[in-house]
Amino acid sequence: MALTGEKFLIDAYTGKGGFLDGTYLIAHPRESDEKLERRKKLAVYPNYVKKVVDSYLSHLFKKSPIRSIESQEYQEFIQDVDRQGTYIDDFMRKAFKLAMITEGVFIIVDKPPGKATTKLEEKQLNLRPYLALRTRSQLYSYTLDEYGRLSYITFRETQPDNTIIYRYFDTQRWAIYTDPELKEIESQGEHKLGVVPVVPLHSTDPLLPNDLTATPWVLDIANLNFDLYNALSELRELFRNQTFSIFTIPVKDQADAEKLKDLTISTENAIPYSPEGGGKPDFIAPPPDPVQAYMQYIESLVQQIYRLANLEFTGGVQKSGIAKEYDWLEFNRTLTSFALQCEQAEYKIAELVCRWQDTEFKGYIQYPRDFSIRNLAEELETAMNAITAQILPPTGVVELRKKLTRDMLGEFVDDKLLSKMDEEIEKEAQDFTNRLNEEL
Repeated sequence: MALTGEKFLIDAYTGKGGFLDGTYLIAHPRESDEKLERRKKLAVYPNYVKKVVDSYLSHLFKKSPIRSIESQEYQEFIQDVDRQGTYIDDFMRKAFKLAMITEGVFIIVDKPPGKATTKLEEKQLNLRPYLALRTRSQLYSYTLDEYGRLSYITFRETQPDNTIIYRYFDTQRWAIYTDPELKEIESQGEHKLGVVPVVPLHSTDPLLPNDLTATPWVLDIANLNFDLYNALSELRELFRNQTFSIFTIPVKDQADAEKLKDLTISTENAIPYSPEGGGKPDFIAPPPDPVQAYMQYIESLVQQIYRLANLEFTGGVQKSGIAKEYDWLEFNRTLTSFALQCEQAEYKIAELVCRWQDTEFKGYIQYPRDFSIRNLAEELETAMNAITAQILPPTGVVELRKKLTRDMLGEFVDDKLLSKMDEEIEKEAQDFTNRLNEEL
């Protein structure tokens, strides 16, 4: 049995919902309601989905993307992207986590209504762009033009008072409707951006050209975890049945059996019996074969989860060095694909932010491309040799120094300090160039 809904996938990551109350347990055909309810109370969910997703996210956002930004508006924006003090990296981490778990997310690049006569007044009134997340379940309708670009998009949103609104954007205007037919307008306005201010973000590419949703990356892993959850519950029931053996006692006939019907039988009570019936009281237990079969199946499920996630190199399976390197390369390839999805989405966000500010985005954004395990000492030696041999042009040396700074200090300092170091490296290079020109 495979499940695909957004709620199931979110429950698979959080361990809540049906995994917490036991409703995701599948009853055995011969299982009574009473036994199923007991299993629900005892069921434990081994959350591999969260382990896998968090493992990828920790590598993907271990180092901050390199941003060389000339646009002052975007530099200010990334410090607080949602009017709640969230830095751009933290927002993208949250957004991509949802993209891995669901069919994709939608990042709205909006701006509060209001008018300001000057840039200063705009800052004072806090009339600046901000980001908001919407999930696939909130997507109500959309159309794409002949080039695959959004023509319009509508989200169905539940408000705190449980009323429903429909948030609409097209290439020129926005509107809030209160009815499914999109006729009753609560509020509306023009943004005149020329594009729909919504950026889709996926963890996998949509299969169909006119589809804004994609298969959740974690779908197969979540279904295996669902199967594992049920198998472990059934195994525990087998253990319970076998731990307390059944006490058998010989009787001569049905009349003797009737005499024992009210007798409490346990391993602690002494039970008198007549040897005339033959045999002796004894304990029997179900054969161990079903338990062993379940344990083997559970082990194979865990291995399949790691195999699907390209994380076999982290497990306890003994593999050759070449095989482990291949597993790591697959892991690295998946991370690189994720990094490209995030990078492309942030470029679109940057362009929309600058459009809202009547400016043009200038600069570049580069998410990490290489997640392989490297010896930092060897990398430093290679870098120093490249600088000494003057293989790289001056700009290349500057960028190399930035990269090495992140490799050495990225885990110990925050992004603001790294950005300050970038500025110092660029200033040193510019000062050196200026002195050189003066000497010439």
